[in-house]
Amino acid sequence: MNSADPVASLSRVSVRFGRHPALRDVSLELRPGDFVALAGANGSGKTTILRLLLGFVRPAAGDVRVFGQPVAPGALRALRRRIGYVPQSPAVDVRLPLSVRDVVAIGRCARTGPGRRLGRDDRAAIAASLDAIGIAHLADRPFGHLSGGERQKAQIARALCQEPDLMLLDEPTSSLDLGARCECLDLLARIHRDRALTMLLVMHDIEALPRACTRALVVDRGALVFDADFRGLLRAANLRHIYRQNAPRVLRELRLAESQAEEP
Repeated sequence: MNSADPVASLSRVSVRFGRHPALRDVSLELRPGDFVALAGANGSGKTTILRLLLGFVRPAAGDVRVFGQPVAPGALRALRRRIGYVPQSPAVDVRLPLSVRDVVAIGRCARTGPGRRLGRDDRAAIAASLDAIGIAHLADRPFGHLSGGERQKAQIARALCQEPDLMLLDEPTSSLDLGARCECLDLLARIHRDRALTMLLVMHDIEALPRACTRALVVDRGALVFDADFRGLLRAANLRHIYRQNAPRVLRELRLAESQAEEP
């Protein structure tokens, strides 16, 4: 794969679930080092795009490629080793007797393959991920005893421990309070800045999106309706695709919040 090639791409992709069209003729690219915000109303097709890139959903038409390779059954294991995925809810059952270190180590196992004993380099990568996310002090705590914000940090550390070339995050702050949400998004912005990692972040509430995003995509009723600089997302025409009749009110609140943030 050439360094100038897209990390991932959809070319005229359509997806149907029964009679329901989930995506309609969508084309997009993620370039190396992108930090892309993917926004849209509930049910617009955001999560379907993530699931296509992970190979969980197969298109009815079009071409899906990751790292230059078609996302096909025979290539999924190799592709997923290079993709860090942070879902909305914990990927690990909180009732299991696992420590935070155990949960983060799952990401390393995804990289090395099942059944392989973790070695010194793997343990060092686990420790480095815990430290990078700022949860080294929680390493021995039961995962099920963490707060919502701490669990999300552990999930991000698990994905980071995999040393991915692409990170996909599906509304990682949806269940967090305002403080934990801001902390989580600041963390993602720092990871992107420090590692130049290609990231695709799905969010419904765009007022929470980190301004470090380099691009924004908007899907509406299965169609890609916006793909441009992040600042262009905060316009009334684009907000209508996400908030419908509430778009004017959201825009006023966003402008008010920005003006207050600029005050000394």
